[in-house]
Amino acid sequence: MAGAKMETPVAAAKVRIPPNASAVLIRNWLHDVLDAAVATGDVGPPVTVVRAPAGAGKTTLLATWARARAERGDAWVAWVSLDSEDNDPAVLWPAILRALRDAGARAPGDQFDQAVPIPGEPYAVFLAAVIAMLERLAKPVLLVLDGVDDVRSAGSVHTLNMLLRHSPATLRIVLATRSSPPLILPRLKLEGRLREIGPDELTFTTDEARRLYVNEGIQLADSELDLLMERTEGWAAALRLAALTLADSTQPADRFTSFTGDDPMVADYLTGEVFARQPNDVQQFMLATCVCCAFTADLAVALSRRDNAGQILDRLARTGIVTGDDDSYRYHPLLRSYLRAELGRRRLSAQQRLHRIAADWFLDSGDALRAMEHGVASGDDGLVTRLIAKHGLEQILKGETVRLRRVLDSVPAHVLTRPSVALIAALTALDLGDMLVADRWLRAVDNAAHPLRTQRLRALRATVQLHRSRLDGDVGAALAAMRSTRAGSTGEFDLDLLAMVNRGVVAAWTGHHHRAKSDLHRALRLAAVEDRDAVRLQCETHLAAAAAVDGDLTQMGMRAREALAIAKSRGWDGTSRCTYAYALLGVEAYQRLEDERAGRLATRAAALVGESTDPTIELLALTLHAMTTFDTAKDPHQVVATLRGHWQRLSGKVISPALIAYTAPTRQRMALRVGEISWAGEVLEHAEKSLVPCGEQVLARAIMHAHQGRVASTRRLIAPILDGRSRTIVAATLVDVWLLEAHLADRIDDASRAHEALTRALTLAAPHDIARPFRDAGQFLRTVLARGAGRFGRHEDFASKVLASLPASVPDPTDRLTAREQALLVELPSMRTAEEIAHTMFVSVNTVKTHLRGIYRKLGVSHRRDAITVARQRGLL
Repeated sequence: MAGAKMETPVAAAKVRIPPNASAVLIRNWLHDVLDAAVATGDVGPPVTVVRAPAGAGKTTLLATWARARAERGDAWVAWVSLDSEDNDPAVLWPAILRALRDAGARAPGDQFDQAVPIPGEPYAVFLAAVIAMLERLAKPVLLVLDGVDDVRSAGSVHTLNMLLRHSPATLRIVLATRSSPPLILPRLKLEGRLREIGPDELTFTTDEARRLYVNEGIQLADSELDLLMERTEGWAAALRLAALTLADSTQPADRFTSFTGDDPMVADYLTGEVFARQPNDVQQFMLATCVCCAFTADLAVALSRRDNAGQILDRLARTGIVTGDDDSYRYHPLLRSYLRAELGRRRLSAQQRLHRIAADWFLDSGDALRAMEHGVASGDDGLVTRLIAKHGLEQILKGETVRLRRVLDSVPAHVLTRPSVALIAALTALDLGDMLVADRWLRAVDNAAHPLRTQRLRALRATVQLHRSRLDGDVGAALAAMRSTRAGSTGEFDLDLLAMVNRGVVAAWTGHHHRAKSDLHRALRLAAVEDRDAVRLQCETHLAAAAAVDGDLTQMGMRAREALAIAKSRGWDGTSRCTYAYALLGVEAYQRLEDERAGRLATRAAALVGESTDPTIELLALTLHAMTTFDTAKDPHQVVATLRGHWQRLSGKVISPALIAYTAPTRQRMALRVGEISWAGEVLEHAEKSLVPCGEQVLARAIMHAHQGRVASTRRLIAPILDGRSRTIVAATLVDVWLLEAHLADRIDDASRAHEALTRALTLAAPHDIARPFRDAGQFLRTVLARGAGRFGRHEDFASKVLASLPASVPDPTDRLTAREQALLVELPSMRTAEEIAHTMFVSVNTVKTHLRGIYRKLGVSHRRDAITVARQRGLL
C-alpha cells in the first residue's frame, strides 16, 4: 500500500551488518551450512533459525556470512538488529523496510520506503503490498533478523508470522534467537520449510580455538589449550573473554588457574547477559541448584524448595542457560563457577546447607560417591566419615576407585587419619597400584592412639593387609592374621566379599586350587547379584586360570573373554585390571598355534604390567611375551636372558605352583636351544625347590637327561607319570610327557610304542585343540604322524591338522648341543684349524672332528660357515 513516507526514524546501526572484530575467525564450513539452508526448497521458501544461548557466536557468524553473501552479489542482504522496542509493529516494520531499501532490494517502480501501514487499520493490506513488491524482485533477498526472541508482543508476532507464512519465493529469512520465539516455526517445520542450526554447530572445536588465538597473536601449548577448552567447552564468548584476559596478562600461562566464572571480565559478562536478565525467583533458583554439577528436576525441588522447579528448568532450557533433559540438567562450567562464587558471597552457610541436602538426596538415590563429594563440600566431618566408612568399600568393589580417590583427595587430613577412613584410603591406593600411599595409610592405622575397637575394623585391617601382601608375594603371615578375625563372616556384604576374593586368590597362588575355586565361584555369584564389577572381573579371570590348570583350554578362553567383556563395558580394557585376562587369552592362542594373535595379546599383557601387579600375573605376562617372540627374535639368546632375569628378580616371592609347572618345560627348552645348559638346570632346581613332589619336576629332570642323549634313563624317569604314580599339577603336562615318550620310543625303533604314546597325547589334546606341544616336539613327529595316518580313530582329523601345521624343519627337543659341543661352537668363528682348536681344548683332533660332525648334524648343515650362520640365527653365538 502506498502513501506518505513513513516518519518513524530508524537508526542506521540497527539495519547495518555488525562489524567484525579484527581477529574474528571465519568458519567457512558454517557459511556452507547457511548457504545450503537458504537454498531453494522443494516445498516453499525456507526459513532458517540459528538458535543458541548468549555468547554462542550467533551474531558474529551471521555477520561474517551476510557480508560474504553481499560481496558475492547473487542476493540482496538486509539486516535488522531487533530489541524490545520492536514489540511495537510501528517500530518493527519501518526498520525492516529500511533494511530492504539500504540493501538495494527493489524492482522497477517499487519503493519500499513508500510502503506505509494505515494507522489503526489491520496490517494485512500493508503486508500484502510488501510481499507483492518482494515477488517482483530480480534476484533473491536474504533478510536476517537478529535477536528475534526479544519480539513477543501480539502485534509484532502476528505480522512476522504473516510474512513467514506468505513469504515469496524471492525471500529467504534467517532468524537468530536465544530461545524458541512465539512464531509459527513448528508449522514451518511440519511443512519441511524450517532449517535449524543449534549450539552444537556453533561450539568451537579445539582446532578452531587454536586458530582463533593465533589470529589474536596468542600462542598456547597443547596442555594449556586443553585446559581452556575444558573450562569453556568451546563457548565463543568465553573463548573471546579468555583471549582478552590473556592479552592483558604479562604471564598468560598464570591466568589459566584463575580463568573461572569469578574472573572479573567473565563475571561482568554473565551478570549482564545471563543472570541479571532473569526474574528474582529464577535467580534464587539458579543459586540454589548451582552446588551440583548435574541435577534432576526432583533434586532441584529439594535444593530450591520450589514445587515449580520443573517450569523454571523448562524456561532456562529454552534459553540455553541449562542443557540436558528431564533426567539431568547442568549449567555451563563457567556459569556454574560464577553462580557458586555469587552464592558464597551472599550466603556461605546456605552453600554448606545446600551441599548437605544434596548429599542426603544422592545417598537416597543410590549414588554414594556423589553423596561423598557433597558431604566433603558441606564441611561436616561426621557426615564425611560415615559416608566413606559405610560406602567406600562398595565403590572399590564396583570399580569406582578413580572417582573415590578424587573424593579422598579433598577430605581434610584429620578426617583421613580416622581408621575407618584410612583403611578405605589404603585399599583405594592398592587398587590403583600406589603401594607407597597404601603403606602410609596402613602405618597411620597401626600408629593410631587407640587400637581398632570393633571386630569389623579388625577384619577390614587384616583383609587389606592380605591384599597388600599378595603384591609382595609373601602371604603366609597375612593369611594367618586374617583367619584370626571374623573376615568373611562379619555379616557385612562388601567386607565379606573382599575377604572371600582375597582368600580365593591366595589359595590359587599357594596351590590349593579346589579351595580357590570354591571361594571364587561363591564370590562371583554374590558379585553378579550386587553389581560388584571389579570383583566379577577378578573372579572370572582367576577362574579362567583355574580352568587352565585343569587342562580345560576352552573353559579358560570363555572365562577370560567374559572378564574382558566386563572390562570393556566399564572402560577398563586398557588398564592393569586386564593384565591377567590378556595373558590367559594369549596362552590360549599360543597353545592353538595362533601365533599372530598370541603375540598381540602377550604384548598387550606385558605392557600393562605395573609395580602393583601380583608376581604370578607379572611372570605369566612376561614369560608369555618371551615365548611368543623367541622363534622370530633377532637375538633369541637375549630373549631367554631377559626372561631368566625376571624369574631371578621375583624368586623370593610366592609364585603360583601352576605357573612354575606350566612354564618350566618351555623355559628349559628355550635355554637349551640357545646353548645355555646351566640356565636349563636352574629351571629344574627352581621347580624342585618350589613345588611339592609332582610330575613337572620329573619332566624337568627328564628333559635334562634327554638332552644328554640318555634315552633309557629318561624313559625310566617319566614312567611314573605315564602310569599315574606321579601326578602333575597342570593337566596339560601329560601331553608333553606322552610326546616325549613317543620320541624316545621312536629313537629306539619301537614304532608300536611311539604310535601308542602319540595317540595318548592326541587324546588329551584334541578336545581343547591344544596343538603347541606337537609343534615343539621335534622333527620326529612328522614321521610318526604320517606313519600312523588312518590309525588315530576319532582323533584322525586333529592328527591331520597337527601334521599340516608342522613346519618343514623343527628343532629336536632331545637333540641339543652338549656342553663340549657348545664350547667348540664358540671357537668356530675364529676360523682356527681343527688342530689349533684341539690344542687349546686339550683334546685330540679326532675328538674335535667328532664334535664338529655332531654340531653339523644338529644344526642341519654340512659346512663350518653355515654352522656359524645358523648358530647366530638361533642365538647360540
